[in-house]
Amino acid sequence: MMKKLVLLFCFIMLAFNTVYAATTPEPTKKVVLFYRVPDTILQCQNADEDIVAGAAELEKELKNHYSKRFIVQEIRRADGEAAPPSTYQATIKPNQIPFIVKIDLAGEDTAVQQYQNAFGAKATGYAPAINIHLIEALPNANGTTFIPYDYGTKSYSAGTFAVGRSVYAAQTDPRKNVKNAVRASFRDACQLNDKINKYANPLAYDFENARFKGEFEKCHEIYQKAYGPSIERVKKFETWCNSDPMRQGYLNGLNTLQSIDQKITYINQMITMKIYQE
Repeated sequence: MMKKLVLLFCFIMLAFNTVYAATTPEPTKKVVLFYRVPDTILQCQNADEDIVAGAAELEKELKNHYSKRFIVQEIRRADGEAAPPSTYQATIKPNQIPFIVKIDLAGEDTAVQQYQNAFGAKATGYAPAINIHLIEALPNANGTTFIPYDYGTKSYSAGTFAVGRSVYAAQTDPRKNVKNAVRASFRDACQLNDKINKYANPLAYDFENARFKGEFEKCHEIYQKAYGPSIERVKKFETWCNSDPMRQGYLNGLNTLQSIDQKITYINQMITMKIYQE
């Protein structure tokens, strides 16, 4: 009986893994990954702040994560000014694609966590957070220019933990916080959001699959299809703001928002307050 249960469990797990593998696109693009980072990101990879050793560590991490999305055949650091695809293509094989990963440190923040015990006592925990700005880019269909995918600026923190009534930051070492935040940004970029309902939200489903596979041109097309009218509204609002220096504050407020939906909500608030009219 036990043997049958074990076999049944193995069958169920095999079926689950088969379904999971079918929903995650297999890598097809053969890429040479060019990463563009400041020296500080390489320094924070090890306690000695050795840039050469740090580059080797970072490249290992890039390979580990990005191999989930692409066939990564080589990894190099991109030096100098940004260049068109042809410049990179001239240094790699014809059947390889140059893939750019740009990582910038965008300052520090503070992560806040609230705690409450069984008796109702509350405590607040504070931990350092690191802001990371990640951008990926691949050549367009005819190889004349790079099509970027901008993940925006995201904040990463090790968080806090409570011991009795005291709350502590899980990690306070500045070097390790930066190192872990950079790695977390790779992890997030190389995960497929399989929670999107293909039937209820087909555009979002197609967009996420295109992003994961590096089909950034398709991402732009889907985005335009989904948000075309909203994008035009935002452009008109930006033009209105730029037409008068006194309106610069409204534009600054708009630029703090990342999603198009947030920007439309902001514009609608300006209309409701009779500050702006379309």
